[in-house]
Amino acid sequence: MTELGSMLPAPCTSDMAYPCNTTSINVVSLSLACSGLALLMAIFLTKKLRSYERGTPEMNKLCDKIKSGARAFLVTEYKYLTMFVFLVFAVLVIIYTLDPPSNLLSLADNPDRLDGIRAGGCFIGGALLSASAGWAGMSVATDANVRTTQAA
Repeated sequence: MTELGSMLPAPCTSDMAYPCNTTSINVVSLSLACSGLALLMAIFLTKKLRSYERGTPEMNKLCDKIKSGARAFLVTEYKYLTMFVFLVFAVLVIIYTLDPPSNLLSLADNPDRLDGIRAGGCFIGGALLSASAGWAGMSVATDANVRTTQAA
């Protein structure tokens, strides 16, 4: 049991940096590297999926109808979500411009009034990435349906 204990990393203590003696640049670099690998894996699997046959003409016709219905659904959903996202963006900009978090972090008399734009911009960026993932996921899912049916 002591041999296993010597192989494990030392536990975090209160005097160590977060998380456990690593720097923020290491954490960001690791997350970007993992994101890149995940994106490459998604591209590889999508290409592999598209290499399979789509099926008979009747199956393709039905698949195209399902795909157009899914796209129509996403377009309608994204119209409503766009209004919500811009509303939340405006609220974030107003709140964080009037009472910026940088005011709490520094003792300066003039807080950074760009915190609202930064927070809103990050929210918009997250919403765009989420919408892109939803669109790509729906596209791949509807594309996979006909190929799965053909394979069965």
